[in-house]
Amino acid sequence: EEPPLAILELLDRIYQVLARYLGDITEDALRSNFSTVYLLLDEMIDSGLPFTTELNSLESIIAPSTAIGKVVQAVSGNSSQVMSDVPPESGKEAGAFGSISAALGVSAHTHIGGASSEVWWRKQNVMYASNEVYVDIVETVDFICNPNGQIVSGAINGDIVVNSKLSGLPEVLLTLRNPSLLQNLSCHPCVRLSRFERDKALSFIPPDGEFTLASYWIPDNTMTLPFNFSATVTYHAEHAKLQIIANPKMAMTMQFKQMLIDKFVVNVRLPEHISSTNLVSQGGSVRYDEDSHLVVWNIGKLAGQDNKVEGNLNYSSDFKERSPMLPSEEKCTAQLRFVIKGWSISGIRLDACDVSGINYSPYKASRYTTTAGKVDWRIA
Repeated sequence: EEPPLAILELLDRIYQVLARYLGDITEDALRSNFSTVYLLLDEMIDSGLPFTTELNSLESIIAPSTAIGKVVQAVSGNSSQVMSDVPPESGKEAGAFGSISAALGVSAHTHIGGASSEVWWRKQNVMYASNEVYVDIVETVDFICNPNGQIVSGAINGDIVVNSKLSGLPEVLLTLRNPSLLQNLSCHPCVRLSRFERDKALSFIPPDGEFTLASYWIPDNTMTLPFNFSATVTYHAEHAKLQIIANPKMAMTMQFKQMLIDKFVVNVRLPEHISSTNLVSQGGSVRYDEDSHLVVWNIGKLAGQDNKVEGNLNYSSDFKERSPMLPSEEKCTAQLRFVIKGWSISGIRLDACDVSGINYSPYKASRYTTTAGKVDWRIA
């Protein structure tokens, strides 16, 4: 039997590769690019086992379609996407195809394989006019919170994503703040694990383009949220009352001035015996879906201290007894969705990004993003 996580990882890698080659993955895209998909799967899986799954290696074998490449193919009638490491003989290149390719800088000849046998994940002869490297620390938080605002169970899933547009064969060294938090770490093959175990720094020769350098998982029931949230449902004989309050924590907003809490959405599923609502919102917009019994409060950018939703919840009527039907299940849960830009909830930050082995000065930048995964807030 194969490890289940290995199969899921392979499926995820196939999806990433198809997204790079096809863009939006739809039924029509798969049908119109059948030959490309067939070639990719043939390279990625050999005899039922993973073979070549690194995107840079696949791109050196099967050329991704580009606008210029499509023009060349349309004019020349040549639709070959499989690269060759055998250079064409002088004067033997197809007339129209050779002329157009030379004029546009497109060639079906390339070096198959990595920059060397030790650096198989990086293309050969990578050249850029503008050399840049970007580091994104993207974290997804999952937690369950009780009505008092205490986290019952929580965890952080993080990815260190690097977008490398560097010429030659650069050496990159990332120094992180609080590297001791990275105990459950999964690294890209380019990372020198011995260096990380010794110095707690990520040293690597990057693949070309965007890739996930490392992924980590941190169990944490003591995480500090940058906002205050509370919700209450009070049941009375004739109707119920709902109140939801959300606002950013001023102390953290002043400390992290670049932090922005955006796309803040609250979903509250009410009991089935709630037939309608009379809700008023201060900040954002609120609506009630009678079919799913879901209150949706879309705040957007969470700013200010006056964000609130309150109003009455009307019960369904019992036609036989002509009396309101009180909900049998009085407990509700709020699901939160948000994106926090410029802040990482784990406290992991990039202290330094050093690039060596090159004779130019690249542009370097970093970003931090925290998104909500499965966030449940129990309502009193």
